[in-house]
Order: sequence, then structure tokens, then C-alpha cells
Amino acid sequence: MSFPNDIDGDVMRTLAENHFNFDEQVEIEFFIEFKHWPLNHDEKTAIQKLYSHCDFIDPEQDDIENGEQFGYVAFSVTHKVEHEFIVNMQKTVSSEMEKFGGVCDSWAVGVGEHEHDDEHHHH
Repeated sequence: MSFPNDIDGDVMRTLAENHFNFDEQVEIEFFIEFKHWPLNHDEKTAIQKLYSHCDFIDPEQDDIENGEQFGYVAFSVTHKVEHEFIVNMQKTVSSEMEKFGGVCDSWAVGVGEHEHDDEHHHH
């Protein structure tokens, strides 16, 4: 399989090297990062309406000490790992989150016990 030469394609290449099964429906986790934190009640409510099973992840004490003040929102979708799906999902989520100062540009997939969390980078 060949993957587009972009950051999402890179993650897929890594998965392929780890003998990932692209024909299988898996849980794909998308991360939304925000320009401000914490989110207020209205923002949280609106986001929960869009993504029913989302988690609001606060920064840990270590992160805060390293100057990382912002938490993020994570939600999972069960789908095949397909480049077009992932790219479109990130675009859609980013445009829905724009008014809240949020952007979705990272994702990860849990592969059995080996968690591939390389993709979640803090800026």
C-alpha cells in the first residue's frame, strides 16, 4: 500500500511497518487542541453535543510546569484507517471547532496492547 506524503500518510506508513490491518474497523482517536483552557460550560456542552463520547483532558502538573497550560479534547470513532476519512475528519472537526479556538490536527490508533501515541505532539 502506498500512502500520501504528508503527516497522516507518515503515521499510516508507521502502522503498516507494524503490520497493522487496514481492512479492519478500529477505534481511531482524534485530538482537538485549543487556544485557551479551561473551556467554559457552553463550549463543553456544544462540543459534547457534536462528539458524544469525548473526553476533556486537563494538562498534568508536569505539563503545567513545562509551560503547557492547555488541555485537549479527545474522542474516538470506529472506522477503517483510511487517509481520506482521517483527513476529512480533521478538516470537519477543525472547522466545527474554529469558533471555540480549537483545531484537530492529530490522531492515534490503539493497536492491541501497543499504543501508537507518536502522533500526539504538543506544540
